[in-house]
Amino acid sequence: AVIRVIRDVSFDQNHDVSVFETNIRVIGGLLGGHVAALALMENNSNRMKWYNNELLNMSVELGNRLLPAFNTSTGLPFSHINLHTGQPGPIDHTCTACAGTLILEFAALSRFSGNPIYEKLADKALSYIWHQRNRYSDLVGTVINIFNGEWIKKESGVGAGIDSYYESLFKAYGLLGDPEYLHRFKTHYSAVGRYLGSPSTKAFPFSFLSVFMHKPSERARMFMDSLEAFWPGLQ
Repeated sequence: AVIRVIRDVSFDQNHDVSVFETNIRVIGGLLGGHVAALALMENNSNRMKWYNNELLNMSVELGNRLLPAFNTSTGLPFSHINLHTGQPGPIDHTCTACAGTLILEFAALSRFSGNPIYEKLADKALSYIWHQRNRYSDLVGTVINIFNGEWIKKESGVGAGIDSYYESLFKAYGLLGDPEYLHRFKTHYSAVGRYLGSPSTKAFPFSFLSVFMHKPSERARMFMDSLEAFWPGLQ
């Protein structure tokens, strides 16, 4: 399978791709394969003796193709980019999860490649979202303008549009050891428990219903989406 990926996969494609999805699935997958290959080699396996960092090199190439997406005044990346032309956009907004779920793969890419640019850009985007939180509620919204930082959609929850932002903060602390990530996670975690974590009842079997980040006492909707199911695992 690794040989086929190295031989047949080309990223020079005239297609617009999601920066978020390409990062977590393709770059993440390539780096995971690279780590697995190194582990096999270190354990004196005969299966990957031929391996010479090809998957890492592919992840670097793909990471470089995503870099123009970060050319914004805030550091928040465009949600999409053309892999062939390097043209990002044209949408001027992105979701919190899309911009805030890059640090794990980009930091790993920087550490493996020796190029700090990937981690620097991912951290800048993640930090910008943190600084744009509502200072009263410590909650973030769902959709943000990548040029001026204004919240376009102020619904705040743990489901679609925000979910993996929280996850990335916690995992970034585990991977990188920076206590600032843990501080941010704990701050958001407390806010989620305070404003979203109302206990469910038989008559109303819902919890963690979204609120408005600037008016956390007001419910933004009266249903739960499937992506909220990850939250107990994070707890």
